[in-house]
Amino acid sequence: MKSESQNYQNNHLIRSFGRIKSRKFSDHKQSLLSDFIKKGSDPFSKKGSDPLQRNVLEIGFGFGDFLFEKVKKNPQINFFGFEPHLNGVVNLLAKIENEPLNNLQISCEDVRPALEKFPEKFFDEVYILFSDPWPKSKHFKRRLITKEFLDQTLSPKMKNAGKLIIATDHDSYKTWILAEFLRSEKFSWQANSKKDWQIFPEDWVETKYQKKAQIEGRVSVIFQLTNQ
Repeated sequence: MKSESQNYQNNHLIRSFGRIKSRKFSDHKQSLLSDFIKKGSDPFSKKGSDPLQRNVLEIGFGFGDFLFEKVKKNPQINFFGFEPHLNGVVNLLAKIENEPLNNLQISCEDVRPALEKFPEKFFDEVYILFSDPWPKSKHFKRRLITKEFLDQTLSPKMKNAGKLIIATDHDSYKTWILAEFLRSEKFSWQANSKKDWQIFPEDWVETKYQKKAQIEGRVSVIFQLTNQ
């Protein structure tokens, strides 16, 4: 992963995610990862450049539960996923091995510099689900969701009226996210009642982290924003 470390240094980015790798891989999963890295993971292909084509991005797809199910149910949509945690990437690669998907491209790059490779006004929807809350105040600078990230990095890559969906179960991060997008000059939040952030859509796919939060008694919320 030396190239990724160099990437952070070259772009002067503070890492917004934790460990790159946790549990040891089985021989088969190590082989899947090695093949994936050898092939390279170009997150953008010409097939997605048609302005009439719908394009959806998930930033930090975790173990791929949400992204995999969304891709299966929507074969007519192009999906892109970024996840630096290699255990999550391998988990999704194993799913794809069993059920190949032609409308999904994934990458283990840091999404922030990678987004520069995409055309402007490209994404119809972007999901940021249960990103690392960095709960200690000294680590708040590592939180992904900031006004600067929303307005300068993400908004230009989204279509007008594109939807940004953010979910978290962490109380401190809920307040932080709310404050940051209320500061945003590019995204609007049309919430009329509690159900607008407490009730998830009917077709929602619960992630591993969301299920864990529910078991441990933490309440998950959803913010649905519109790009201007």
